[in-house]
Amino acid sequence: MGGRPSGRSGVGGGMRAALIPSIAAALVVALTLSLGQWQSRRAVDKAAQQEARDAALAAVPLPLDGESGAVAALEGRRVAVTGLFDETHSVFLDNRTRNGVAGFHVLTPMRIGEGSPARHVLVLRGWIARDIADRERLPPLRTPSTAVRIEGLALNELPQPIVLSAAGQAPGGDRGKIWQRFELDAYRRWSGLEVVPVLVRQTSDLEDGLARDWVQPGGGVDRHRGYAFQWYAMAAVTAGLWLWFVVIRRREPQQES
Repeated sequence: MGGRPSGRSGVGGGMRAALIPSIAAALVVALTLSLGQWQSRRAVDKAAQQEARDAALAAVPLPLDGESGAVAALEGRRVAVTGLFDETHSVFLDNRTRNGVAGFHVLTPMRIGEGSPARHVLVLRGWIARDIADRERLPPLRTPSTAVRIEGLALNELPQPIVLSAAGQAPGGDRGKIWQRFELDAYRRWSGLEVVPVLVRQTSDLEDGLARDWVQPGGGVDRHRGYAFQWYAMAAVTAGLWLWFVVIRRREPQQES
């Protein structure tokens, strides 16, 4: 009779001892499965973006003359623009790196059409390295002086870096052309130009020394899939360890007795 309370106490103690690792394992499995699903969704979204970009690049470019009121509907479409670059109103978007090298993205307005007042479309022309000795000095820029035809992808807005200051530009001279963030309304006020509400990220070649190997919006699909696999694997390992140490190993002494 004296052994029964000890038996019940042992069972109760074993259950309490298994409760904490079981809760911990459940939380880890739930978290890692959630993170794996998030990375899987990211991979699906990136793959869809990649497919849309490839389809746009394969399509016949649509002419962009600035006369259509539906320019916002051109987002992600391949377009062709013919006009004259206005280098005096170029801006240099700061903190853009390429292969680990600091530089700028060059944004230049192009005059399109023959109407009055003149209409412009902003062209994201490419990347250029900055002067490592003087952060405020603009690099030399080669811009065609005659009308050219360029092709690219239409964008309703530009990806923006995170900055601590709200200032979009510094005052005066060359510094006034270096922008940390780009806002279309601010550019219109600064330049005084009539600019259509769409930008063109140039993809066609032009002998201006600018690099145009743009980071693709659908890139990194395999990376997200790899992260998803790691999170799912961690969930499986956690579940396996819980099964071994909490369920199987705790049954062995009972079977031996």
